[in-house]
Amino acid sequence: MSHADPAAVRRTSPKPLKRRPFVRGLPLAIQVVVLVCAASGEACLVPQSVDPIPTVAHPPPHFVLESIPPELLPPVLQLYRQGPADATANPPCHCELELSIPFVEEDDPTVVLLARWFVDYDPAVPTSVVVRRTDTLDQGFDNPSTIRTLGPWQFDADAVGIVTSGFHVISVIVGEKAGFDDRADAALPNRTMFEGYAYAEHSFTLFVNVQQDASRPSCPSQPPVSVRVCR
Repeated sequence: MSHADPAAVRRTSPKPLKRRPFVRGLPLAIQVVVLVCAASGEACLVPQSVDPIPTVAHPPPHFVLESIPPELLPPVLQLYRQGPADATANPPCHCELELSIPFVEEDDPTVVLLARWFVDYDPAVPTSVVVRRTDTLDQGFDNPSTIRTLGPWQFDADAVGIVTSGFHVISVIVGEKAGFDDRADAALPNRTMFEGYAYAEHSFTLFVNVQQDASRPSCPSQPPVSVRVCR
C-alpha cells in the first residue's frame, strides 16, 4: 500500500470556504424577501431603506427648505432702510424685509412647537439673546398633518436698534415647547434645551444699509420684497 505524499495532499486539497458574516436587520430582510420572491415566481416590492434611528428621545423638527421663497435664498440679502423720497414723505416711511420659512415638518402631530427669532445671537452679548419674535405651532389633536405653518417675520431694523450699515445674522430656531430650558443659568439663554430634546435652526444673513441712496428713492418693489411702512 502506497502512502500519499503529505506535501502533495496539501497542494491539491481545496481551500477552506470563507464563512460569510451573518447580517441582521434590513440587509437580512431584503435577502429573505428576494429568496421568497424567486421561489414563488411572483413580483415583490423590496424595501430600499429605512430612516435612521433618532439619537435623542425628542428629535428636532425640520424646516421645509423647498418652501422658502427663491428671493430669500441668496447668501446675503439686502435691506435698504430708507430712500430720499421715503424720508421726506408725510409721515416718513422706511423699508422692512419679510423673512419667511413657510413650512416646518414634525413627525408627531400632537406636540406643540415653539419658534424663536434672534438677531446676531451671541451668549457673550446680553442684548443679543433677547427673543425678538415668538411663534407657537400647535396642530391640535384634530389635525394629523406633519406639516406646520410658520408665519413670516417682517424685519424692522429700527425696532431692533440697528442704526449703522453692516451685516447681521437673523436666526430662527424651532423645537418642542416643552423642551426649552429657560432657567436663568442656562448655558445659551433662550435656546438651551433639556436633555433629550433638540431644535432645528435656520439663518438669514442681511446687509442693512441705513444710508440714503439717490438711485433708490423709495422701497424697492422687486424681490426680495420690502414692505414700505409709513408712520
